[in-house]
Amino acid sequence: MDANRLFSEDVYIQTLKDPEDAMTAVSFPASGAFIDVGDFNRFAFLIHAGEETVTQTYQVQQATAIDGALIDVVGAVIAIATGGKNKWYIIEVQCDRLNSNGGYHFVTLTNTGGAAGNFAALTFLGLIPGKSPVTQPVAVFGSAVNIVG
Repeated sequence: MDANRLFSEDVYIQTLKDPEDAMTAVSFPASGAFIDVGDFNRFAFLIHAGEETVTQTYQVQQATAIDGALIDVVGAVIAIATGGKNKWYIIEVQCDRLNSNGGYHFVTLTNTGGAAGNFAALTFLGLIPGKSPVTQPVAVFGSAVNIVG
């Protein structure tokens, strides 16, 4: 491992939603801006739950184009109940779990249950191929969904 290598050289980070804006039942990022994960070997959506007045369900979805029709990534879903405030949640996906034979390499995180009074910060993390993630115990998060190959 190169001690002079920066974290930002191994991981792509994109903020999808700031915590100040109320949640809505939409995709993050929205159609026309889905994230191309063709250059990654795995990626994750990091959710920092704020005030939750109703259960929020987050589902990773895949498409064949930046604004294509979406289908679910099987098993890459998490529901955050009203007691989940101020906890971190992660949904991690190994890219070979996507329907790459069908050309699916654009992803988004869809929220259902969005309502006034619900807040969360959403961040996308993409791991550059050939890099190994730092191992952390799941206990540091409120909940985690791992999709392994």
